[in-house]
Amino acid sequence: MNTNFRLLILFLATFTFLTNAQEADNDVEEVVVVGTQIKGAQINEALPVSIVTAEDIADLGIDSGDELIESLPEQGINQFDETGDTGGVNGVRGDASSFDIRSLGTGNTLVLLNGRRMISTASNQTEEIGGSFVPVESPNSQTLPLGLIDRVELLRDGAAAIYGSDAVAGVVNNVLDTDFEGFVMNVRYKNFEHFNRDDHTVTMKWGESFNEGRTSVSSFFTFYDRDRIRASEDEVMGQCDRRIFDTDGSLTRHDCSTTSPWAQLDMTSGRDSSYTDSAGEFIIYPAGHPDCRLDLSTVTSMQGVCAASDAAGNFYHNWYTDRDYVGDLQRHNFFTFLNHDMGNGMEMFAEFGYYKSDYTSNREQGSGFGSAAHVIPVDHPFNWTGKRLYLENYRPVDFGPRRIFVERDTTRALLGFRGSLASGWDWESAVVWSEARSEDLTKNRISNTGMDALLQSGLYNPFNGAGFLADGFTGTRYASIDLTPGATQEAMDTARIDVSRDSGRDLQTFDFRLQRPDLFSLPAGSVAVATGVEWRYQAYFDDRDPYLDGTIPFVRRSGSGAFSTRNTYTHPFVSNVWGSSATGDNDGSRTVTSFYAEALVPVVSREMNIPFVQAFDLQLAYRQEALSDVEGEDVSRFAFGWRVSDAILLRGSFQETFRAPNLYTVYEGLGSRVNARYDWAAVYVDDAATAAGLGSAVLWDSDGRYSVIRNYAGTTDLKSETADNTTLGIVIEPLDGLSLTYDTWEIESDGTVGLFGEDNSMLLDLVLRLQSNDLNNCNNVVTNPDVFRSDPDEDEAAAMIAVGICPFGQADRVLNEYENLGVRLVSGWDAGAFYDVDLPFGSLTLKHQVAFWDKKSQEIPGKADPILAAYDSGLIDPVDFPLVGFGELVKIEGTPKMRTKSTLRLRTGAYTVGLTQTGRSEVLEPDVALRPVAAFSRLNAYVDYRFDLNDANARLRFGVNNVHDRRAPLADYRFGFLGDLDNNTRRSFYLDFRVSY
Repeated sequence: MNTNFRLLILFLATFTFLTNAQEADNDVEEVVVVGTQIKGAQINEALPVSIVTAEDIADLGIDSGDELIESLPEQGINQFDETGDTGGVNGVRGDASSFDIRSLGTGNTLVLLNGRRMISTASNQTEEIGGSFVPVESPNSQTLPLGLIDRVELLRDGAAAIYGSDAVAGVVNNVLDTDFEGFVMNVRYKNFEHFNRDDHTVTMKWGESFNEGRTSVSSFFTFYDRDRIRASEDEVMGQCDRRIFDTDGSLTRHDCSTTSPWAQLDMTSGRDSSYTDSAGEFIIYPAGHPDCRLDLSTVTSMQGVCAASDAAGNFYHNWYTDRDYVGDLQRHNFFTFLNHDMGNGMEMFAEFGYYKSDYTSNREQGSGFGSAAHVIPVDHPFNWTGKRLYLENYRPVDFGPRRIFVERDTTRALLGFRGSLASGWDWESAVVWSEARSEDLTKNRISNTGMDALLQSGLYNPFNGAGFLADGFTGTRYASIDLTPGATQEAMDTARIDVSRDSGRDLQTFDFRLQRPDLFSLPAGSVAVATGVEWRYQAYFDDRDPYLDGTIPFVRRSGSGAFSTRNTYTHPFVSNVWGSSATGDNDGSRTVTSFYAEALVPVVSREMNIPFVQAFDLQLAYRQEALSDVEGEDVSRFAFGWRVSDAILLRGSFQETFRAPNLYTVYEGLGSRVNARYDWAAVYVDDAATAAGLGSAVLWDSDGRYSVIRNYAGTTDLKSETADNTTLGIVIEPLDGLSLTYDTWEIESDGTVGLFGEDNSMLLDLVLRLQSNDLNNCNNVVTNPDVFRSDPDEDEAAAMIAVGICPFGQADRVLNEYENLGVRLVSGWDAGAFYDVDLPFGSLTLKHQVAFWDKKSQEIPGKADPILAAYDSGLIDPVDFPLVGFGELVKIEGTPKMRTKSTLRLRTGAYTVGLTQTGRSEVLEPDVALRPVAAFSRLNAYVDYRFDLNDANARLRFGVNNVHDRRAPLADYRFGFLGDLDNNTRRSFYLDFRVSY
């Protein structure tokens, strides 16, 4: 039977039963408070909940959900943000953002809409968990209609016993204004001081009741239009080598690409030492460069270029010339609500929401992967060498930049009923249907098959150094011109392709909830209980382009020039898209059934007159959740509120939480990713050769870092991540309107789904080789079986033997399977000061919130024990050969020790002045020897004036975001700052007009 049909039958049967059990004179009131399923519960004030009101959101002067969650002090990084260190076809692109409360990792925050689970983004992103990139998922905050949000409730402790899987770090409940009456229209215009960007937002909200007040309907619509920002509009973001902006000299690396239009080539056999290195490798250079060895004008018709030894090093390419910082975006949100009193003590409620976005962006042309190295034939018209050549490192910028188009839409429909039974139980039941879709299309990509055909026919010339050029060694800049004849546009059109990725998510839920405020009585009062069952269906699909999924495969040529028969030279190890990893189509689904029970127990009441205990209340909860594909969990929760006096409240909680492995880590088929990783064995050989006075023995790349294939696949062997979440806090209310809070918290999560990582796998390979190294018996050298290497050539073997190391070849690929890693520990404290006071001339609201991280660590897995032993024995130095992704992680990029938010709102007469400041402390960059990235804060301000406009109420607001025009601190990262953590749009101004009646 169809899943949707079964769900409908179950819902209607429940509805029919409850309709017949009504008493006609019962009134039903909905109060949604995150952290308990019991409405109006006394324990609410004892839960560590942060509230962001509609007015708080308006004070920020923002237009998107990503800006909202980034203002939360408890939020970690926004892994899905378009300005971060991601953005390829295998990641989330377009209008998307992600939740990461407590910096525990994307996917550990449960996100609700009106108390029920939100659907995840249609496509997935990857996040470094352990030593490499793991697929993660999150609801998309961009789908939230900011102008319709009544409040955001953030429960700052785990609540899996209340809500189920994913509620590990916290729960975010977005409460919409579902029963609005009247009309509101809001128009906003925003201008950015330093960029050619204007934003426009139009919002309308309407609601009316009729049928003698028994029925109400309300609707909301918003349209947001955003201009793109090109990286070249900013002097820092448009430049890959930001060391020129580094005043203290601590930025020792750059973000330029070593893959440029200046080709790096390798003879498939033999060498010509007059212009190659000892391995037969050479690079095309501009003529007249001091490292030139052969002026090509003397052997070919090409002018202005030469051949240089590969030892001279690659040229750097500024890929930000063609890249957008943020893309062009149009977004629509629509919601409508129906509430109806059925006249028999039962209420019907329904909602329908639709979100759609259209996004376009420019991105630099891709660079080729070594795993798909192309062979240039001997008879190519510009191949003067008389040998077949591998085109190993090359960026064909003459094809022009890639053009990205992403359409996203999300639909949500809910139908529910609530009422009361004659026995004194209140009940509520609802069915929710949601789907999210993403269509990602990239134009002007290049097929590997097409490029191979162009090279074999001689119609494409890779020897000409086309495009924007930069010599990272001398600082010389070269013009954006083709120095020699290239290929015609008609010829390149034969290799151009469009590459698509269509992704989707489905979520269907049914719940039936019962609650009773007075199941039985204790001396302190009545015990309130809630119980219920929930069922949900989750599914995803990921339909990749035929050029990516193996439908139209590329077969790499061998050194002989013939198509290779090696299976690693085609799908799934090599895709048919230039510069993209092979990825097959995949999909998966699961069903989840759960039962929960919750009790609120009053232990002490005021009337009992117990010293120092005005009231003491307990919350007890239990949930059992069964999943169709992985092992289920049962978890419990205990929380207390101890009212010492009118001014002092102590609170605390302990809960078991869990997070089921996401669908991608369970159901993904065999796939490959190509990432630049350190081959530590190559680094070791080069260091040893230099230390021995033998000169540099560079193997395969100047710093031992090169592109390596990682193979992965989903597995049903994964278990749920389980965690213990503990909080303890105090609330002090010394004056009317003044509240001070302090809470300590700790999350100890075991079984984190992650990866050991390619870097660590190759470090383990080095250690095992060193520990078993014996030049007299190299056949018995122990290696890491997860690292697959090719055979070394004679020169490479000689360099290794010279330093006493048994020879080995370049790493072709590393096998990394998703696994349950050890314990991840995150701990810290929150503090807040909240003050509301009426003044003779108006009112004042002050808020100051602090989130502080004491610790964030990932336990080192047992397979790393040989590495730790090598550190202890002095075999290798952990500074020079680091184990990455494990150990202490606080302050590492996305986890500052402290984040703050301060708000001031002063009203007097028709005027309001508001200030909001958000900030973070210093963080460290692991890729630049833990270089400090300075603290950063932004101040937003506004002033508004309220007046009557005919029969309507009107408000005019003028605001400035980033009043001090602060630039995000410099970092060796995409666009020159930590895009996952900071905003670099500089100062902007907005004018906002609202009319309501």
